[in-house]
Amino acid sequence: MKEKSSKLQLALSSLNHFTVDGYSAMLTPLWPAIMTIFSLSQGTTALIAASLGVIVAFIQPVGAILGIKFGEKRMQILSVLLSAIFIPLIGAVNSLIVLVIFLTLGRIGNGFFHPNAAAFVGKLGFSHEHTAMSLFSIGGSLGGAIIPVLIVWYVKLFGFHSMYFLAFFGLIVAILSFLYLPTFKESADHVEQMPGFGLKDSLSVKGVKELILVIVLRSLALMMFSNLLPLYLKQIGESLIWGGYFLTLSALAGTVGNYFGAILSDRIGPKNVNILSIFAAFPFALFLVLIRNVYIMLTMYTIMAFFAYFTMASNVSYMQEFLPHRKGIASSLGMGISWGMASSIFVGISLVINSIGLHTVLFFGVFSLVVAAVISLKLPKVKKSVASSVEQSS
Repeated sequence: MKEKSSKLQLALSSLNHFTVDGYSAMLTPLWPAIMTIFSLSQGTTALIAASLGVIVAFIQPVGAILGIKFGEKRMQILSVLLSAIFIPLIGAVNSLIVLVIFLTLGRIGNGFFHPNAAAFVGKLGFSHEHTAMSLFSIGGSLGGAIIPVLIVWYVKLFGFHSMYFLAFFGLIVAILSFLYLPTFKESADHVEQMPGFGLKDSLSVKGVKELILVIVLRSLALMMFSNLLPLYLKQIGESLIWGGYFLTLSALAGTVGNYFGAILSDRIGPKNVNILSIFAAFPFALFLVLIRNVYIMLTMYTIMAFFAYFTMASNVSYMQEFLPHRKGIASSLGMGISWGMASSIFVGISLVINSIGLHTVLFFGVFSLVVAAVISLKLPKVKKSVASSVEQSS
């Protein structure tokens, strides 16, 4: 009965993940439209996208701390509501300032969600934790895969200003979470008594910094491609619909890769999966940037995403193995702080897009994969008993 209940809780958390990431995924294919509606340059558009990434990433440790105090269930519900209300409302605004405020609030929901939901899933007690985490991650990947192509067709058929109707789905999901998700009475994270909420001690654990660096570089590459490719496609004369196709097919491939990589991680270890993932993704990323034929580009991007997403979920569990008694903090390090660092670099890169061009900037994404591949060779294998003793002594 407990196993059946845990599976239902995992399914509902995955639905929440689908919902939160789905609302965020609406933005990426719509950046060309937003750029046109608000008369923005490519650099300014990329700067807004990158700045939102910084906010949503660095807010994750705050979300983890709030989850410790108020519970992961409440934070999941709050996250769904913020995403569902504010992102669809961007279609109803005419002011750039209000647009940025709504985008920020909606994306904060995304930032609050990930460490809390990942910690929640980590506490469900599945024996194959990498596989369970990948199933949860697949929910978000499916949201990121399905929504981009649906939103571009929705906007084409009903208009950008009718997006607010899309909020109702998220409201229903939030109600389901309120009714059926359990509240854990005690948190497994022993951080409230630690200086800096345990972040400093967590970073001192062997392997944590190396894994963060690999995640940062991999995330930077994926972030640059997903945000800049729709703008680049528009620059070379392709329609808004093509951006939706690129993002949807790559995300679907990433969903399959995410699950496949998690299964491999349970069998051959997360270090080996990191090495395989990044080294395999690199050549396809390079061909993507070198080739101008849109069909070949789509093929290269899809295959690259399949390999690059091998570690999307397994690296969260990998980080939690380094920090077994701080799953919320581990999740925020593996996602929030790492993504925040990647987003901060992306902000700096966005400032030079108008000067050096999108095509040149995309090569930097390829280069970041090369560096990540080299660092992945130095990742340690987790010895759970050692990690546990380090945690308990700190």
